[in-house]
Amino acid sequence: MEIFTVVPGYWLQQAINCLVLASFYVTLATAYALLQGITNRIILSFGDFATYGAFAAVYAALWSLLGGEAGIAVVAIALFAGMTAAAALGRASHTLVFAPIIRGPGQAVMIASIGLSIVLQEVMRLQSDARDQWLPPLFSGGIALTGGVFPVQLGYTQLAVIATTFGAIAGLLAMMRYSSLGRLWRATSQNALLAQLSGVNTGSVFQWSFVAASVLASIAGWAIAVGYGGVSFAMGLVLGFKAMFAAIIGGFGTIGGAIAGGIFLAFIETAWTAAFPMAYRDVATFGIIILILTLKPEGLLGNGRRRESEG
Repeated sequence: MEIFTVVPGYWLQQAINCLVLASFYVTLATAYALLQGITNRIILSFGDFATYGAFAAVYAALWSLLGGEAGIAVVAIALFAGMTAAAALGRASHTLVFAPIIRGPGQAVMIASIGLSIVLQEVMRLQSDARDQWLPPLFSGGIALTGGVFPVQLGYTQLAVIATTFGAIAGLLAMMRYSSLGRLWRATSQNALLAQLSGVNTGSVFQWSFVAASVLASIAGWAIAVGYGGVSFAMGLVLGFKAMFAAIIGGFGTIGGAIAGGIFLAFIETAWTAAFPMAYRDVATFGIIILILTLKPEGLLGNGRRRESEG
């Protein structure tokens, strides 16, 4: 095909698309990993937390546009609104739903998270009248990377999405490495009972981890709203499953694995869309995920060892 040999700019454009896609897969997968790492449970609600944050971001952006704001101010207001709404939702969900059952059977936690997802999706459906919500372009122009036959441009909106999401991940990694909160999370991840006997308030660690995961999910939702211009009440289901699988194929319950899995998933989807019919993209993506988990059940960065906290 001519596109493979004549237009190298096409593949540079696909690399940019991959970065944008990875920005919210990595962020959402890391949200899953934050809780998987300390609970050894799969909580399936964060795709809908991302949707909740995305709707809050869209409404805040529209409100600020009507108020005469533009550009970076609208983006910042939308981000703050999405994060604040998701943090409140995360705190309430932790207190009312997950805190009482998190040490119970894994099936109970999974069923509760599915029920919460259904409730959130129905709330979003009712308040939006089942219609997609759209934003006008918040920036015009971008940074020209190449000219010629296939000019490539990095849009300012794409740049804002990539910088914000990966900046959030970098901040999380720094916090986990250098702060007392990170040390408490690692201790709880390795052996929750021993950490508790050593004086660690594991309930508090779970609470702030849940709120932090909710905020990360909202940043992913904000990235979708701003980067693609539209959100749907039903988008959380597939998005959440993909991000969860990204966290698992990277290495169950590890933040580094979630980052690797999110980048890998974005690469697979972008490469398939660039070279093959898009109609079969999800089939191919899930097929590759199944193949990886069959050949390497512990994930790409997993070591195959059981944690001390696992039964």
